[in-house]
Amino acid sequence: MGPRVRVAVVDDHQVFADALAERLAAEPDLEVQGTAASGAQAVALLDEQEVDVVTLDLVLGVEDGLDVARELAQRNPGLGMVVVTGADADVRCLEAVRIGVRGWVSKLEGTATLVDAVRGVARGETHLPPGLLSDVLTGLTVLADGAGSADEAVVARLSQRELDVLRCLVDGRSRREIGEILGVSPNTVRTHVQSILGKFGVHSALTAVAIARRAGVVRS
Repeated sequence: MGPRVRVAVVDDHQVFADALAERLAAEPDLEVQGTAASGAQAVALLDEQEVDVVTLDLVLGVEDGLDVARELAQRNPGLGMVVVTGADADVRCLEAVRIGVRGWVSKLEGTATLVDAVRGVARGETHLPPGLLSDVLTGLTVLADGAGSADEAVVARLSQRELDVLRCLVDGRSRREIGEILGVSPNTVRTHVQSILGKFGVHSALTAVAIARRAGVVRS
């Protein structure tokens, strides 16, 4: 087993946060670094501890969880974020993905789904419910409408290997599958993905896929 995934839990309901932290800590490949009940506490926790993935409630008392997510993403580039939310908040998923959130899990789902999301996001994957994934991709593509020439210009900056990785992402391949197809390690794939995101100036692979579609890397 490789290094454990370091997780922080951000939720203003302490009983839920403690229960979730205990559940995650029970997994041999996960290590909980602490819990936080507010944006300020989350910032302080991540300043003190090395964290790979943070689980984040969409509502933190009077704070908007996505505002907290935005600040955490700015202060901690590469941080994996999984939103854990109520069933009536799916309309905000597109906004979350644009900020850099890569996981979205309802509190009504079992904890096994959240554990899978944390692991997937730690690998650099996107973990969204199938019913939301299509809507988010459509929304990202619509937001990019009219930027085709600019998208083509930024895609032209990619190396051949980065373009190969991008095509696999557009095909819906996971990091592991991309590694098998290209004959490289998942860590190498992750490095290429981070380079693609940096060149595109975006925070998520889904947004990169939307740009690729607009640029004609594949047909939508």
